[in-house]
Amino acid sequence: MCVYWVRPWPVLKTLNCSSFSSMLKHFSAEVEKTRFEIFFDAILAIIITILVLEFRVPESSFASDTEMKAFIRHLLPSVFSYVISLATIASLWFNHHDLCRMIKKANSKFILLNFVFILFVSPLPFTTALAGRNHQSSFAVMLVASNYFLMSLSYSFLWAYAISKKMIPEHDLKTKPQKRNAMIAMIGTLALMISIPAAFINTYISFSIFIITIILHIGKELYY
Repeated sequence: MCVYWVRPWPVLKTLNCSSFSSMLKHFSAEVEKTRFEIFFDAILAIIITILVLEFRVPESSFASDTEMKAFIRHLLPSVFSYVISLATIASLWFNHHDLCRMIKKANSKFILLNFVFILFVSPLPFTTALAGRNHQSSFAVMLVASNYFLMSLSYSFLWAYAISKKMIPEHDLKTKPQKRNAMIAMIGTLALMISIPAAFINTYISFSIFIITIILHIGKELYY
C-alpha cells in the first residue's frame, strides 16, 4: 500500500494577516450571542462535574464506622475547597449573565476575550484539588489564589472592553446597582490579589479572603 505525504506549508502560507482578519470579520457577522452563552454555561457545568469527581470512594469497604469517619474527616478540607470553588463558579455565572444580558451583540474580539477568561476558569478543578489536599501548603494555596485573581482580572477586561466599545447602553451603566457592582468587582479583585502573598503568611488568611469575596459577589445578586 502506498502512502502519499502532502506538504501543508503552501496552505499555511496562504493564511496571511489579511485572510485571518477577514475570517474574524466573517465570524463576527455570524456569531450569535445566545449560542456563546450556552457554550459558556456548558463549560461551567463540565468544570463543576470535574470538581465533584475529585471525591472518590475507596474501592475496598471500610472495616468499621470509625475508619469511615476518619476518611470523611480527611476529606473535609477538600469539601471546603469544593464549596468555595462552586460558590465562585456561581458568582462567575451571575456576573457573566448580567454582562451578556446588557450586550445586544457580540463581536469577534469580545468572543476571543471570553476565551481568555475561560483559559483561567478551566484550571479551577486542578488548583482546587491541590489546595484542598494541601490546605496548609503556602504554595498550593498561592496557586488557587492566583487562579481566582486571574479569573477576576480577565473578567474585568471583558467589562472594560464592552464599555470602551459602547456595547453596553449608557443608561445601564449609570444605574445604582451597576455602580455598586463595579465597586464590588474592584474590591474583590484587589482582595484576591492580596490573598496571593497572604498565603505565605498564613493559608487561612487567604481562605478567609476567598470567603469574604464570594459573600460580596453573591450578596449583591441577592440584594439586586
